[in-house]
Amino acid sequence: MFSLDSNQILLVACLLLLIGVGTYLTYFRQQDTIESLNQKIEAKQEKQEEIRALRADRANAESRLRTLRHDWRTQYKVVPATISSPDIVSYLTELTQTGFQRFDVTSAGSETRDGYKVHAFGAEGEAYFTNLYRFVWTIENSRPFYRIRDLDLNYLEERETDEETGRTTMDVLVAFEMDVEAIYGAATNLPSPTAPSQSREIERLPVAQSSTSPPLPSSVVPTPAPDINPFYPLVFEEVPPNQYDRLNVESAQLLSIVDGQAVFQTGNGLERVGEGDRVYLGRIEEVDPSEGRVVARLNRGGIVDRVERTLGSDSPLRFRRDASAASNEQSE
Repeated sequence: MFSLDSNQILLVACLLLLIGVGTYLTYFRQQDTIESLNQKIEAKQEKQEEIRALRADRANAESRLRTLRHDWRTQYKVVPATISSPDIVSYLTELTQTGFQRFDVTSAGSETRDGYKVHAFGAEGEAYFTNLYRFVWTIENSRPFYRIRDLDLNYLEERETDEETGRTTMDVLVAFEMDVEAIYGAATNLPSPTAPSQSREIERLPVAQSSTSPPLPSSVVPTPAPDINPFYPLVFEEVPPNQYDRLNVESAQLLSIVDGQAVFQTGNGLERVGEGDRVYLGRIEEVDPSEGRVVARLNRGGIVDRVERTLGSDSPLRFRRDASAASNEQSE
């Protein structure tokens, strides 16, 4: 039978006493101290998390700064510190030398906005659609920081008769109204923009440029020429005039067909045309001497017609052919 001696009893008593004292001190006497230490530990952990988050934010901020600095130093648009109205008018005039019947500009003054300034102009006039498209393309895609606002386009058909020749010409134009804004006076505490081919960027907007093409690959900018002209009518309200003074096969008299060419009598004399030749509103499709027939394909302002002219009974060629046919019938 197991029995404890006095030493073992003493040791067990001391162990129980230590356990009791430790339990008392831990759960009763030092409870407030333990809670305080736990709170300090949690605060330190939160501080470490905050430091890690701040380090991550700093890394992101440094990365963004490098990106913004690179973008600014290699920026596509040029924002000058100052600009004058003559500079703007000269630049716009330079771009509207060709294809514009009228281009009027009116200054609307300068305005300070969020971090930059704008000098606005109102523009109106008439131009060929292709040239107007090129103007807008150049304004929006070249390095000088201009932009177009409130562009309004309308179809315009102009006919003009020369008093001396009596010849009428027709132009299909676009009447336009727009606002042109020149951006300048941006933040001055940023580095000056630089380009790979230039050691120092221009300080003012250029009036004349050796090349109007922007320094960007053509794949990232719109095409400088329109695919179609949406203002060119499919059907004209009136037949286009004979501005090139070509043969009018409908009003001229067909006299004969010689060597594959049709001879017409016009107010200016005799004119010869063959297959494929251009006439007023179209081309000659067929010249048939055996039938005494000339066929023309005409486009009457969008409506395509097939016009056939034949030799009249008073034509010498018709008379000889009829007489020859009659003699052949008698011989048979």
